[in-house]
Amino acid sequence: MIGFAQASRAVQSAVASGMGSAAALAAIASDGPWPSLSVGRTSSVALRPSPRGPVPLDWPGAPIDVDTPFDLASLTKPMATTTLLALAVTQGRLSLEDPLQRWLPDAQGTALADLPLRLLLGHGSGLPAWHDFFADSVAADSPTARAAQVRRAVLATPLTAPPGSAAVYSDLGFMLLGWVLEVAGGAPLELQFAEQVAGPLGIAARFVRPGHCWSAAVVRTEVWAPRCGDGRPLSGQVHDDNCAALGGVAGHAGLFGSLRDVATWARVWLRAARGLANDLGLPPALVREWLGSAAAPATTWRLGFDTPSRPTSSAGQRAPDDAFGHLGFTGTSVWMSPGADLAVVLLTNRVHPSRDAVAEIRALRPAVGDALWPQPSSCSAR
Repeated sequence: MIGFAQASRAVQSAVASGMGSAAALAAIASDGPWPSLSVGRTSSVALRPSPRGPVPLDWPGAPIDVDTPFDLASLTKPMATTTLLALAVTQGRLSLEDPLQRWLPDAQGTALADLPLRLLLGHGSGLPAWHDFFADSVAADSPTARAAQVRRAVLATPLTAPPGSAAVYSDLGFMLLGWVLEVAGGAPLELQFAEQVAGPLGIAARFVRPGHCWSAAVVRTEVWAPRCGDGRPLSGQVHDDNCAALGGVAGHAGLFGSLRDVATWARVWLRAARGLANDLGLPPALVREWLGSAAAPATTWRLGFDTPSRPTSSAGQRAPDDAFGHLGFTGTSVWMSPGADLAVVLLTNRVHPSRDAVAEIRALRPAVGDALWPQPSSCSAR
């Protein structure tokens, strides 16, 4: 594929310069094999000072490959929550026009009660972007009590703008959508994902609850003081604090998956956006409607996905106008273009051993995209 070698060099250079310890890249078309790159190890050496000199906190982990799990962070939103919502709408189990209180009776009497699911999916609900529910719930006397406390706090959150007036990317909205899916589907979110998405696609991606034993090495993330008292990085535990407070499963974060997993899922949405049959049976008409609909004015956000913000999109300056995708805080991203028949998947652990590599990931993502997107004249739909 034209440009894959250039994109690979950019990824290799970023890891070599210390942006995390591992990265994986794939470029996927709607049919046929896809080139991939896996570079680095599941962990790097981190040192802390001591009177006797630097003390190693963590030794280098195993080399990664296309099946090594990463913490996908907010790629959980499109890969799990948005996909499960699309399937639920297709099967007639719910409507995006349903008010939240129809599915969550504990929303009755709150400012969120009448919010249609469409506004939550398109980040136009008026909810704030984030709140530290992890810190607020640290004194809970059990994991169950803690999760219940977080849920009550989310439902009690006041709106910061009138619904539909402006788009604010909100984790809270997708936390609510995860709970809606559990009621509508009559099963925990992780089970629905396993049965309706991972199983049919033959992928190993999963949500991870505390105590899960990994059968293979997993890419490590941050040495985060509130949760890493021993000085070692999070390993196989969700990086997102609010998801951790909910027991590792939430609508906004919690999914772990490999390059192969994300690429296989991305091909489904790419094919549907191109009007083609796909392995989950997503209707092309629904996918095109969602990708063409916004929940608020003057926003790049569509239903479940973002689109390029000009001229500084993480998708790159050359991203086609029909591109859609999503980012994850740990350093993950996926961008797809039906016209170019291309999906670009980039997984990194840029938060390892700390979250300071902000400029580096902001430079890498568009560099990768601009190396891989075809020239505009060749981006017409086939």
